[in-house]
Amino acid sequence: MMNAKFESSIDEIGMKIIQELQMNARSTYSEIGKRVGLSSPAVAERIYKMEASGIINGYHANINPNIFGHNIMAFITLTTHTEKYQKIYSFAENHKEIIECHHVSGNASFIMKVVSGSISHLESMVEKLSRFGETKSSIVLSSPIQKAMMESI
Repeated sequence: MMNAKFESSIDEIGMKIIQELQMNARSTYSEIGKRVGLSSPAVAERIYKMEASGIINGYHANINPNIFGHNIMAFITLTTHTEKYQKIYSFAENHKEIIECHHVSGNASFIMKVVSGSISHLESMVEKLSRFGETKSSIVLSSPIQKAMMESI
């Protein structure tokens, strides 16, 4: 179910613009306009409105962690008590190896996506997180399917 702010800012063409941006956020307004049937100024205005309304939160480069020696990826679940949450947020924010931290429902409190250059470094990270509660780790063997957000909507 879409909220009113979203509905007022997006239509079929807006969805196409978002898909174009997710495929290549460096596309020019002119390139996007040609693909969606709008002028460059019209595309720019629509993108500006989607940014202002919070539909588009930002742009980023998708970096290959292997190039920087982070050839091990793992998901670590952490089960802990609410009084430790702020310390966990701070810990996750201050450790570059933690590239995602999600507060979740279910048995665990958090799921963290971690990159590492070695098993011993990953083991050290798990040990540090264990101070906050119970951890469970899963090492990623491969990632055969990765989708952009709009592909799943």
